[in-house]
Amino acid sequence: HLCLTTMNRSAIATSFKAPAGQAYYCCSRIALIYTIVTAVLWYHLNNNIIISPSERVTTPEDTLHHNNRISVSLQKTPVSAADSGYYTRFSQPDTYLCGDEQGKQSLPSTLQKYFNFIASIQTDLKIIFVGDSISAQFAQAFDSAALDEAQEDSVRAKNIFRPDGNRPSIIHICRSICSPIRGGGVSAFWRITNLILKENTKWPSRCTGFFRHWNEGQALDFLNHEYNSTQFVLPSNKGVSHQVNRTTTDYFQKSKLASFKAGNVNVVNGFDAAVFRVPHGWLQLDYIDSARLIETIETTHRILGATTIVIPTLPMSNNVKSENDWKKVTQINRMIRQVARNITKSEGDVQYVLVQEFGNLTNQLLMENAKNLDLLSLHQRDIDYSREGWEVDVANVFLQRPPITTKKWPPSYSQVCSSLPSNRTEACPGVKISSDGMHWCVETFGGRFTASIACLLGCVYNVARPPTDEEIRKCEQRCNDQFMSLAMVDVKG
Repeated sequence: HLCLTTMNRSAIATSFKAPAGQAYYCCSRIALIYTIVTAVLWYHLNNNIIISPSERVTTPEDTLHHNNRISVSLQKTPVSAADSGYYTRFSQPDTYLCGDEQGKQSLPSTLQKYFNFIASIQTDLKIIFVGDSISAQFAQAFDSAALDEAQEDSVRAKNIFRPDGNRPSIIHICRSICSPIRGGGVSAFWRITNLILKENTKWPSRCTGFFRHWNEGQALDFLNHEYNSTQFVLPSNKGVSHQVNRTTTDYFQKSKLASFKAGNVNVVNGFDAAVFRVPHGWLQLDYIDSARLIETIETTHRILGATTIVIPTLPMSNNVKSENDWKKVTQINRMIRQVARNITKSEGDVQYVLVQEFGNLTNQLLMENAKNLDLLSLHQRDIDYSREGWEVDVANVFLQRPPITTKKWPPSYSQVCSSLPSNRTEACPGVKISSDGMHWCVETFGGRFTASIACLLGCVYNVARPPTDEEIRKCEQRCNDQFMSLAMVDVKG
């Protein structure tokens, strides 16, 4: 085992302007102090500061195996990974879950064999997931794979909203951060349902379902987040994680101060990598172009420090209403690949943009499930998944949906059905692919998604020297071939 030393990471030079207000000329120290205190209170009250949980337990583990900055261990499960609950420890809201209690049936054995493993993550990298609720799903799955069970709510802070006052148990997350995760790194999530463009900034921020903006104050919350690099336990508090009593808070502040004096408190300061999912369900498809995507990538680096950006390709969803919409989605995916390959690099700027072929994995699974549902004609059943554009040719299969439905955004049969009802106007028995045609069953996809992210980041960080563009693309291809397609994963044990 190689003990990794902590790398020096300078603070990210982040500048931002608060909303313009009246200027005051302060002639006295009292007036100046008042102004400063007022500004600080305004910032904290209007930027939804992430609240840390009442108990914090950190892992003493500070080594990684195999000389790697990020390691993934794959393990076979005695039952299907979808039934183990491994990826759903942090899942919110529970309406996106696909367990037996939600009436979802397991994949047929011919397909389940591709998903019967779990992935455990160990890393000293600081990784942030950015995007909509689908991005949140897989960020939560990654957290579950990177935190031991004893840490379940001990090192995880979150910022939440409840969209339905009549159902307070339904919780959505705007921001979360786990620090440290197994190996000493950081895993975070930032809900942004738009592209990260200057035109989309707005002050103050709001943690609500329809806040479509972002600002650099939110980014600073992540960068200024403090966490301990040594183990200590706060007094037990069984309350909800965002309810911290005065005794616990005082104890934490004193312990943090003592730990800080001993040099054991870390500040996030900047992220190594960002996984940005294009939130296409919230956007007009024509709005998503290369110029805006490049600005999003560059802005992500500027405000969060990430020099490696991973972008998943877009899958079929219930937001795709027509064959023309589906063609536009596939065009966006081609554009994502082109931007990743052509974006220019400079010293101190974004170094690597990697593509995770999530759309390819889901398209293949939907096609195979459509075969089980007997939705394909004879000439459609023999599909060459290596042929570019095959998914466009079978758009009519992906778009087969109930002819009569009360849903505004109905899912397709291949997304949510384990079998077809005799009466096509009735609901079909569910399957552990998607809960609603938009969100994916992390119980099924969590292992492949998590292992894929680790593999892609390993292309950059598990090498002795910075890889060339050719080396990166070959490694990216190997990762996608292994985890983002219906290829068997060799799992020993």
